[in-house]
Formats: sequence, structure tokens, C-alpha cells
Amino acid sequence: MKVSVVICTKDRAHAIVHCLQSIDAAARAASLRDAEIVVVDNASIDDTEAVLHNFAADASIPVRVECEPRTGIAIAKNRGLRTAQGDILVLIDDDCRLQRDYFVELVHLHATDKDLALRGGRVELGNAGDLSLTIKTDTTRNQWHIKDRSARYENLGNCFLGCNLFVSRMVYERLGPMDELFGVGSIPAGEDTDYIFRAYTAGIKLEYMPNIVVYHHHGRQTSEAAQRLWRSYMIGSGALYAKYLFKCPDLCRQAPWDLKGFVRETLARENRFLPEYDFSYADKMRCYAAGASSYLSANMRVQGQNRRSCGA
Repeated sequence: MKVSVVICTKDRAHAIVHCLQSIDAAARAASLRDAEIVVVDNASIDDTEAVLHNFAADASIPVRVECEPRTGIAIAKNRGLRTAQGDILVLIDDDCRLQRDYFVELVHLHATDKDLALRGGRVELGNAGDLSLTIKTDTTRNQWHIKDRSARYENLGNCFLGCNLFVSRMVYERLGPMDELFGVGSIPAGEDTDYIFRAYTAGIKLEYMPNIVVYHHHGRQTSEAAQRLWRSYMIGSGALYAKYLFKCPDLCRQAPWDLKGFVRETLARENRFLPEYDFSYADKMRCYAAGASSYLSANMRVQGQNRRSCGA
């Protein structure tokens, strides 16, 4: 089985070299020969291109550099997934570093795998000075499926993170590309959660694998940075709720709970969501509304373009 690791980057030459080195070290530890790294340079203006080509010259596995001039994380991920040749497709962020046994665990999983599944692994904090954000440190394996009505009982937006996600080619070909209305460069987040929701509604199992680990060096150390991140996430969530409200209402179960939190917060006249980051339920609801509006507007624009194309 060939493994393709897809990484998207933009103006982060200082970070991606450490990510690439960790992939190379994990490949050596697993004696992994049938593998490749696909790096999508999303219109960088720093020395990312030179760093990538320098690394590729000495790497133990092939490195392909793809240049995607259209900015947007979902656009870049689609470019990488489209050109990747592996039977196993791995998506990680450029500020993540793989645990040394990453490929040992990954290959063993897929060698014994008989189910269609979209999976995510554990995400530990890479730098003790960073805030405890964008991590998933649960050590218990878990799974979700539409036949169990899992979304009715849990918020599937939290099942695993897009910075450590892996899927078989068969599942990717069934799901198709990511929705390019989502993600940094468009609606500021949500492309990975949308992929999780699409897998769930397609009857594909979701599974969290805590033994497949990356370390996230995200660099956010201030409340202002945390607030910006939460704002992006909640705008993305609002867009997702607009997309799935009628397709699969169970996936929107978090919104009513947040509305109740907003009412209680308003009555108490105090921030009851994230006071440490000065981000309240009121802020959350405003972001939901902005995200839903952005998605509906963008979707209408795309549909209009499609109709004009068909008419032409």
C-alpha cells in the first residue's frame, strides 16, 4: 500500500521544514519505501519554494511540490488530493510534526482494515508555551456512524481534527473533493468538518485513532490569537449549520444548546462561554449568523454561475 502525505502551506518556510523532517524520520522508522509527500504551495511569497526543493533533494521518500495560485485551504487540499497517488491519503497541517511510530501504526491499521472509514488521530500540544487549542488528546478509540444516529447524541464537529486526518483512496473517490466554499481564503474554517459531515451522511464510518499521533506547534499564545481562532471556527460552524440544517438536522444539534447558553448569559449579564478569551455566547451567535449568511450568499452565487454555464 502506497502512502501519500498531503500538506498545504503558504508563507511558512520557517515551520514546514520541521514538519517535513518529522515525516521523513517516521518513514525511516517504519522502513517505508512506497510513499510520497505532496506539498501544495498556495501562492507563497517567502522562500517556501526553495526550502521545499532543498528538502526534496535529500529526503528518503519522493517529495512532489505542487504550486496552486488560487488561494484557499480547501482549494489547496483538493490540488494535493487530486495529484496524490497513494492508496492511503494523509492530511496534516504544516505546523504539525509526526510521532516517530506514525507510519508503523497507520500501515498496520490499513493492512487489517475492512471498513470504509474516515479517520483522525490524536493531536498533542507541540509547544508548552502555546495555548491548549486545536488539540485532541483523548486516549480512547471511538467511532460514529449514521446507522447509530451518532450525531443525535454527540457533536460530530469535535470527533477529530483536520490537521491529522487519513482516509483510503476508495473513501476519497466516493466522497470527492472538499467543498471550496469552506476554509481559510473563503469562509474562514470548516472544510475538514464539512468532510466529516459528508462522510457521516454518506454512511461512512468515522473513527478516532489515538495511537496515530501528531504534535501541533500552532504558535497561539495570547488571548487575542485565541479569540481570532474561535471567531473563525464559529463562522465556519454557522456556515455548516446553513448547509446541513435540512440535509441532516442532527448535525446541527449544537446550535440550540448555544442558544440556551446565550439566553442564560444574557439574563446573568456575564460571559458564560470563554471569559478568559473575551469570547461570549453572544459573540458565538453573531459568528453563526455571519457564517450562515456567507455560506448562503456564496452558494447562491455558485449556483447562479452554474446555471449561466449550462445556459451557455
